[in-house]
Amino acid sequence: MENVIRIETQRFVLRPLAADDADQVVSALNDFEVARWLTVVPHPYSYADYEGFLDHLTRSSPYGGLAIEETGKVIGVVGIDGSLGYWLGRDHHGRGVMKEAAGALVDHLFKTSDVREITSGHFPENDASRAVLMSLGFRDTGEIEAQHCVSRDCPETLIKMRLTRSDWEVSQ
Repeated sequence: MENVIRIETQRFVLRPLAADDADQVVSALNDFEVARWLTVVPHPYSYADYEGFLDHLTRSSPYGGLAIEETGKVIGVVGIDGSLGYWLGRDHHGRGVMKEAAGALVDHLFKTSDVREITSGHFPENDASRAVLMSLGFRDTGEIEAQHCVSRDCPETLIKMRLTRSDWEVSQ
């Protein structure tokens, strides 16, 4: 049987997304204030979009998209599939959720693999996402990337950041 990832933090469980999570994920991503900060998420977000994402996850890293579950409810998603990405339902902003959840995933990946670095990025106006990345030890790479923002249907600049294993080790 395949090893299923389950990471527990003080307040949350990170676990693979499932078909049963569709209502919660679709509802949260239909909030434009959440979707607008994501590169590949359309708005409005449909059940077909969610099914497509689940299908993508079957072909990606086992860390590609994990539900952030609190008291049995999915409040967001965090994953590392080439780079660290995440989103959180608006009702849960400002509670330190993403620092705890993304931090647990980053720690798990560095502790259980030989990965040398993790990359991520944020839109220039997304101060909250930048703050999460900085709190985890990510540093600016000096690189920017042109990215199409699907929800806003416009070009956007993505500021690239990186966390190296050595920087992570120093923080432990």
